Parts: sequence; C-alpha cells; structure tokens
Amino acid sequence: MNNRTQIITALVVTVGLLGACGGDSAPTDGAGDDVVETTSADTSTTSSTTDPPSTVPPTTDPRDPTLPAWASGEMVTVGSDTGPIEIPVELAPFCESSRSFFLAAKGLAYVGNGQVGTAKQLFAALAALSPLTIETAPSEEFATEPTAASDQLAVLIPAFEQIGYDLTRVQELPDPQSVLDTLADFTETRDSLQEFLVQACGADEEALDQQARGAATAAAAAAGEAVEPDEPLEAAAGVPITNAGSTITLSVPAEWAETEESSENGIETFVASSDIDTFYGLATPGVLVLRGEGGFRDGGFVGRLLEYQADLEGIGCVLEDESEYDDGTYGGREKIFECDTDGLDVRLFGGATADESLYAMVFLVNSIDEPGIRQLIVDTFMVS
Repeated sequence: MNNRTQIITALVVTVGLLGACGGDSAPTDGAGDDVVETTSADTSTTSSTTDPPSTVPPTTDPRDPTLPAWASGEMVTVGSDTGPIEIPVELAPFCESSRSFFLAAKGLAYVGNGQVGTAKQLFAALAALSPLTIETAPSEEFATEPTAASDQLAVLIPAFEQIGYDLTRVQELPDPQSVLDTLADFTETRDSLQEFLVQACGADEEALDQQARGAATAAAAAAGEAVEPDEPLEAAAGVPITNAGSTITLSVPAEWAETEESSENGIETFVASSDIDTFYGLATPGVLVLRGEGGFRDGGFVGRLLEYQADLEGIGCVLEDESEYDDGTYGGREKIFECDTDGLDVRLFGGATADESLYAMVFLVNSIDEPGIRQLIVDTFMVS
C-alpha cells in the first residue's frame, strides 16, 4: 500500500468517526460554494446532577482518543464537483491548494509543440503553488507527495530552463534519461494527487480534466501562444483483427492483411502490415502491438519503450518529439522519430492500465498523409 492509499484509508476512517459523533450540518446550495458551516464532534460527558461541578482542571485531553493527532473533530461542509460534502476542517485548505497544484501539473499534458511560453508559465505556477500545498497539509503524512513533487520540480525546472522550456529538446540535456525518469515520477505523483482529490475532496475526474485544459489555455493566452483547438481527427476505416490467444485486438486498414505473432518471456507481440518484412525495415506502413504484464515502470512499459527506442536510434532514427499519452485506458508516453523514410511517420506510444496490471506498446509506421490510421489504432487497440 503506497503513502497516498494509506492517507485515503486513514481519511475515510477519520470522516466515519467524526460523522458518527458529530452534529448535523446545514447543506450548501450546490457544488463550488464556499464553506458555509462547521460542526464539532461532541466528546464531552454529562455531569451527574447530584455532584457539584468540579473546580479542578482536567488532567487529560477530552478529545476522542481514536482520532488522528491532526484532527480536532471539527467538520466543515464544502462545495465540491459532486455536491456538498463534509470533511475535517483541517483538510479544507489542503484540498484547495492541492487542486490548484494539480490543475497546473495536468495542464502540462496539454502544452502543444512549440508552446515554450505556455510551459514556462505552468512551471512558474507550480513553483509558486508547491510551498502552499506543503504548508496546508494537516500532517507530515499528507505532505509526503507534495514534498516529493517539490523535489521533482527542483530537478525539472532547471533542466527545462536549459532548453528554453522546449519539451521536445530533452535529448539535448547532459543527462536526458535522468530528466525523463524524474518527469515520469512527477506524472505518477500528479496522478496520485488526482486520486486523493477524487476520493477525499469530492472532485470529479472529468471536471478536473476540463479545468486542466483551461489552465493550459490560460497559460497559453498569458504567453501570447493561444491557438485555436484542433478539429477532432476522424479515424480511418479498418477491419478488426486479433491474435490467436485473443489477448491483443485492434483494427487496421484492410490492406494490412499479413499478420505475425510471437510470445516470449511473458511478452506477446502482434504485427500487421501489407508486407511485414519491409515493415521491419521502416519501408512499408504497419503496426506492432506489444502486451506485457506489469505497470508503467519496474521493467514494464518504460523498459520496453526504451528498448525499441534504442533499436530505432541504432539504425539512425532521431527522437523528434515526446509527449504524455493517455487514451483513457492506457497512460504513458508517445515518442515520434525522424528516420530515413520516404513520407512515413514512425512512432511509439502506449502505457499501463490504471491498476498497473497490464501494459501495451504500439510501434506504428504510417504515411504522414494518413493520420486517421493512427486514430483508428488508438481507438481500437486493446490487450487483456
């Protein structure tokens, strides 16, 4: 169980205890309202009517001994994405500061190519918000991941300053892999923060995502880099295919009729192309989907991604762009390569499932004139 899971579990227990011994609270009018009322848990005892009141100060703390040290027993009703909720009064400032930090962190996922000013604005916001997130944590345990994020930013911000906040130039840094590893750690910390906001502060994932996009848009406007949103890309037509074990499925263009599959050391691959031999030589469009058991790191998705990247760089390809990848099922990275190909786009993308039980990586060689094929594969590939 990680630190964030322990925090959430402890919070649920705490709120349950406080709710059991606290009074009624008046509801708010709706989500997003300010704090409207607080109630205290009644931990006093009733004195006997036959005994005179004691004039000796109590020698023990009258608060409920089952509560954690940081909780006074006082509850507050706050507005949230899901409606009015009751939380410990000490937690309300931390929910607010954590949400602001998360929106700036998630906003980085929506920085477009060349939007260096936008990236700089968001990193500046994170640097300003980080101390407040730590300061408002009601205990050292709650501060664990905000502190980790602060340490990660201490590595990322100076690194990105060196390359002018151009997220596509990471390979120019003296130790690019260290920076990429720290960026992956920061993404995991951000995702844990989202889990906390949803489970403890009444946040809604869809609302958070929309507001993070808004944060990126606001940062772009402040940097003078606002752009019109892209029109949704229409997926190309395709036919469904699956491997023999039905553990890898996707749809591909009908002309990608040749298929090949393999399984070794727990790693399965499934390839489709019009000519598999020339696909491996980056001369013909095609796709390889890899399935493995495990999570994002620790020999999982990142390990396979780096192996394929090394193979591509070994034949002269150069990493041209890198970004976060999240299709709602798999969360990870996407890397685009400049290779000695004639009009073909070469890329790796994919990630791990939310429960870190499976990961999928896609190696795609595709015509730059047919971006709808990538969308077709993104919409349909699945491992099980």
